Amino acid sequence: MKKLMTSLLLGFVLFSMPGFSEVFRYGSTAEIFENNTVFYEINLIFVDHPSQNFSFSIENPVNINIETPATCKIVKKVLETYVTCDMKASERTDIDVTYCSDENIKKRDSYFLFTDSFIITDNIKTLTVLVKLPEATGLREPIESSYTPSDALKGSDGRRLILNWLRNDLKIGERFDVSIAFEETGSIIPSEFPMEYLIVIIIISFSAFVLFYQFYYKNKDIKLIFPVLKKDEKIIFNSIMKHGNGVNQKVIVRDSGYSKAKVSKVLKSLNERGLIRLERIGRSNKVYMQKNIEKKA
Repeated sequence: MKKLMTSLLLGFVLFSMPGFSEVFRYGSTAEIFENNTVFYEINLIFVDHPSQNFSFSIENPVNINIETPATCKIVKKVLETYVTCDMKASERTDIDVTYCSDENIKKRDSYFLFTDSFIITDNIKTLTVLVKLPEATGLREPIESSYTPSDALKGSDGRRLILNWLRNDLKIGERFDVSIAFEETGSIIPSEFPMEYLIVIIIISFSAFVLFYQFYYKNKDIKLIFPVLKKDEKIIFNSIMKHGNGVNQKVIVRDSGYSKAKVSKVLKSLNERGLIRLERIGRSNKVYMQKNIEKKA
């Protein structure tokens, strides 16, 4: 009943709020300990956003800590606790929240049930949910039906089981519900899937999305590309823009102050992502901006 009332209340709030820019990434990591306390790490990334107010709910938090350049406060209401942040217009703003909760684990006859719900309060490009089970526990039999959604990536760090979900392009008002049934085994869980492979898959998935994001924006104003570029990429991209249509790679080395090897590495990356075009001339390259970007610059 509490969950239903919360959902209805949040639903009313969601559809009565004015729309703001979307969340580029929402990451949630939940680490479950032996006493069934859950330690949460929430990371939100906003890219190229206007000045705005953003809030999201966390259930029965203890020891809340917030790290962000935005101005945030904690608002406690009857059913939920909210983190509300006033953000100034910026190319990028990160909000990192950590807290503990003991309300997400329920004891059943012979197992434990972890549940969590994400009610989408703003459009989200990428949602990642990662849950670490306690040591000396494993998924309840039959494993195939012990967790939902069923498309989680399973891994292990050699001591505990880890489940990870990835979702893209979530819209306001949608829900993403997670549940895991686990039980004590009395021994460390062997790796079902090498953790290093899991990490690689997560990195590749997120990198693929970032690549899509860059291609999506390459037909928009140049300033929309900059938030997803690294510092060294921005410096080199600025040099290319400054010299107009076609600049020798040696000029970029001189402008940036970086070594030839570093400039070559960055240019190769920008070229592979479709932001520039390289033309071999003798022992060097001439660098061009892609025309569809250049027209908008």
